[in-house]
Amino acid sequence: MKRILLIAVIVILGIVCFKKCVEPNPIPINGYVGTVRSVSGNVLTLTSGLQARLLGVESNRTDVEMFLRSLFINKEVTLYTDSHHKSQYIETPYDVVDVYVVENGVRSYCINRQVVREYPDAYRQSEIFDSIGWVGPVPIPVEKKNLALYMKQRTFLIQTPDGIGTGFFINEDGLAVTNWHVLKPGQENSSIAFLYQDDPNDSEIYSNNKRNFKNIKWSSDDSGLDITIVSVDLENGENVPFFNIAQQRPNQGDAVATYGNPHGLTASFTKGSVSAFRKDPYNPNRNVDLIQYDMTTNGGNSGGPVCDKCGQIVAVHELGDKSMQNTNYGIDAMQLRVVLDRLGLKYGGK
Repeated sequence: MKRILLIAVIVILGIVCFKKCVEPNPIPINGYVGTVRSVSGNVLTLTSGLQARLLGVESNRTDVEMFLRSLFINKEVTLYTDSHHKSQYIETPYDVVDVYVVENGVRSYCINRQVVREYPDAYRQSEIFDSIGWVGPVPIPVEKKNLALYMKQRTFLIQTPDGIGTGFFINEDGLAVTNWHVLKPGQENSSIAFLYQDDPNDSEIYSNNKRNFKNIKWSSDDSGLDITIVSVDLENGENVPFFNIAQQRPNQGDAVATYGNPHGLTASFTKGSVSAFRKDPYNPNRNVDLIQYDMTTNGGNSGGPVCDKCGQIVAVHELGDKSMQNTNYGIDAMQLRVVLDRLGLKYGGK
């Protein structure tokens, strides 16, 4: 009898050990990191096979699906479950989990809330019991009530031996950006930055607002990025207003604006919308991402800021197609972020 009991115990322990070896421990949903492979309705399928269904977002909507595809394919994300949900663990690699999803490295609301902000009628409040993922780590940028004045305070005219262009500040210490074809290495000692007047009704340029350039931090010619990053020599104790660089590119159709000096018409504001995303239509060998927009620009606008309605830099204006009306291009600011991060420079929106 004792032998039978001993055998039974050994068998039971063996089964338990076998299950523990064969069946992996459940993985917590909170903090799970993955990359979005595909989208179907309100479900993001990760490269691991896990399917993340967006809490609070209606399913089976083509508009939501297209929105998600356009922004989040191949993006790394982190998952968070609602604290009231019974399922807090991933049981199998191909589970469908109800979650809040946050894009990594982007300071904005979770993806669920971004969808609802874009499509308010897609909101399903009954699924939301707390706000663990419904708020972002920092406030969402707000639309500027006077975007023209905001841009004017952060933009300046550049005068070089070759002509004029535009530049803009990206930190309070005078770090600035323009095109290489506006300010080339070696020209900084013979060029001047003219800051604009604070008066929103005064678009003139005055000699008491001129500043010298200290040094060029980085530059790439127009076969490459066509960008110069330069330090402006500010007066003692002077700090300047500056732009934040957007964390992600705008969508087709989004409103954008630029500020600059077209044909010498100093401190000029113009606005339009994003038309498309392209490579350089004039140089197929140039591997640079451009944003096409329908704003009116001319010579003198080069190097100027292209902003969204919240005043964030989405592009550096570069060129226009003179054979077509209102067809202009700027260098996608996501490439500028890469350079600034590689150089370890401090900038707005980092």
